[in-house]
Amino acid sequence: MATNNEKLLGVILGAGIGGYIANNKHIEDNNNGANYDIWHVIKGVFWGGLSGYGLATFFGSPNDTVNYTHYYKGKRVYEGITYADRFKKRMAEHRRSGKLFTRVVKDKPKPRIEALKLEKENIIRYKPSNNIQLNRK
Repeated sequence: MATNNEKLLGVILGAGIGGYIANNKHIEDNNNGANYDIWHVIKGVFWGGLSGYGLATFFGSPNDTVNYTHYYKGKRVYEGITYADRFKKRMAEHRRSGKLFTRVVKDKPKPRIEALKLEKENIIRYKPSNNIQLNRK
């Protein structure tokens, strides 16, 4: 699954290319005596945009990263991210390193760039005690 920006770019590029191709086809047809029909160009823009969206979704950033939050006695103590297939292993690493938590809340998988942005926003907003990287006073 692609990020929203990747999808938007796919739609814009696809619509532009579809409109350009449809317009050139009708200019060619006009030279042969056919009437110019704007609806053909609009259809070209529509199908081009739809194709661009589909390609961006298929070839865009994978949904492979999860955000998670550690709680200890009801208090938020850590915000983190990891690849979805490493989640259990990452929790074991936290336990081995001595981090105390009684509950973990995991988000749905998303592209890594979105997960990094969300992690940073949550650390700044909630100031969890075990996140020292962005939690300077």
